[in-house]
Amino acid sequence: MKVLDQPWKDWVRLNVARGCLREELLGILLREGFDEEAARLEAFRTPLRIPNLQPVESPRLEIYTAERFLTREHCAALMARMRGSAPTLLDSAIREADAKICAALGADPAAAEPLRAQVYEVGEAFKPPAGRPTWTVMVHLNEPAGGGETLFPDIGLVLRPKSGLAVIWNSLLPDGTPNRYSRLHGRPVTAGRKAILTKWFRRPATLSPAAPPPRR
Repeated sequence: MKVLDQPWKDWVRLNVARGCLREELLGILLREGFDEEAARLEAFRTPLRIPNLQPVESPRLEIYTAERFLTREHCAALMARMRGSAPTLLDSAIREADAKICAALGADPAAAEPLRAQVYEVGEAFKPPAGRPTWTVMVHLNEPAGGGETLFPDIGLVLRPKSGLAVIWNSLLPDGTPNRYSRLHGRPVTAGRKAILTKWFRRPATLSPAAPPPRR
């Protein structure tokens, strides 16, 4: 089975941007002998419009990073409010961040759980939610002195916390079934503390076009 390399990925993205039918692009990839799961994931990649967005080039998971998603000033304001207890949606800085996340994905806020502000002290680590969200957005608010990395072990990805960095991934395949490669966990903080915002979307809403029916 051929590996879908970067020139072919760039070709798909160029033709999607030109308005070509995704089903037709998928058919070409399959006729070229590429792995069907990787080809389908690339052909039906979601057209997100987010500044500084960078796809993580994985053939198994639709995942992106966006540096400076929140400014350092915005992150600092949120951190200041989290010294005692986690801020709520009544807080203007949280409301602003929540609205920015929903707008970035083009998602109806009703399709999401409330934005969560989480702080991890030494020895603590991020744990994924129960159930299976569709999209997840995680925004790092600071850089702990040690530890706190986020791991996607099934695709060999390790992400270090960085102030303002958003990590955005889709836990479903284009046909709506769970993507087994979206499994993740966090490494414990070893020095300092780690603060993040997390937004989980539970219904497809307007995020991703459904995969087309099979050709007859």
